[in-house]
Formats: sequence, structure tokens, C-alpha cells
Amino acid sequence: MIFKCCQSENDAKRQAGRPRSEAARKAILDSAFSFLEEKPIAEISTIHIAQKAGVSTATVYRWWTTKEALLLEALLFHCGNDVVLREDGKPLERLLDYVLQVGRSFMGKNGKVVARLFTAIQDNETLRQEFIDQIYAPRNREIRKVTELAIEEGSLPANLDIQIFKDSIFGPLLARLLIRHEPIDEAYVEAVFNHVVAGSRALAAEPAPRA
Repeated sequence: MIFKCCQSENDAKRQAGRPRSEAARKAILDSAFSFLEEKPIAEISTIHIAQKAGVSTATVYRWWTTKEALLLEALLFHCGNDVVLREDGKPLERLLDYVLQVGRSFMGKNGKVVARLFTAIQDNETLRQEFIDQIYAPRNREIRKVTELAIEEGSLPANLDIQIFKDSIFGPLLARLLIRHEPIDEAYVEAVFNHVVAGSRALAAEPAPRA
């Protein structure tokens, strides 16, 4: 009976502590994202994030070993659902829908935050690696899988270079995001997507060069 009583008390303590812990974690993520909206990443410090969240730096480092990991999780926490690859529909339709979501995200209120991130990774190796691990690699695997399904069903050529195909679609969007010289509207996104798909098919249909 004593063991059961102690176990129940411990469970109650954990359950009582969990909401506070989750509230602190959310406060840290909110604080980090607010700084991302306002400042270059090099000017953001863990101390300032902790102060704004009302926690100690020790609390921050309990969950994140680096400032960069925290900032990227803050981005995913606030923007992760803005771009989601559908699980239903034909592969090419799913890819186009995904690219359209990316375009809307780039032009939306969080576009500046994303642009700031892409700029910062050029001079911050830790941030670049965190970006690859947390954002690029998982999304790249998703896109590759759906592209492979499009190849299997014959919507895309069998000899398609998937990496070049993907880069050819997203490259123009990234250029407009970073330079901000022209909008990334749906007409532009669809034109880029259809151009890359048509070009891939046309290249596959060309006869092999003679030796």
C-alpha cells in the first residue's frame, strides 16, 4: 500500500508539472519566433529569448543545446503546418499543390522570416546543419517519394533526375523570395511547375546523341 500511495503521489506531481513545463516550452518558442520576426539571426541571443519567455537560460538548454536548434524549432512550431504534402490524389497533383503552398508561404507574413533564415545559413554552419536535419532532409524525402510515384505511373519519365527536377521547380521561387523583385503568385508557380514537367518529358523524348 505504501508503494502504491507513493507511486500515485509521483504521478500526480508529474501530471501537475507537465502543463507548466509545456507552457514554458511554448513561451520559449513564441519568444524565439518573435525575435526571428524582428532581428537578424546573428543578433538574437539565448539570454534575450529566455528573458522574454520569463524562464532561465538553464530551462532553455534543457530542451535545446544550441540557439540555432531552438530558432528552427520555433519556425516549425509556428509555420510547420503552412506547407503540408497531401497524402491523397495523383502524384503530380500532390506535387503541384505542395509547390503552391510553398509559394503562398513565401509571400505570406512569415516569408521574411524564411528569407532571413536562408540568408543566415550561408555564414552559420551550425544553423545550416540544423536546417538540413530538421527541415530540408525530411521534406526532400517526402518530395522524392511522391516524384518516384509519378515516375511509376508514367506521369514523369523513367530516366528523370529527381534532384534536378526538384531544384528546377523550387529554385525560381527561392530567387523571388530572396531578391523580392517580383511576386510569387499562383500563376507564376503553376507556370514554373508546368514548364519543368514539360521540359523533363521533352528531354526524355529526345533521341540519344550519336557517338
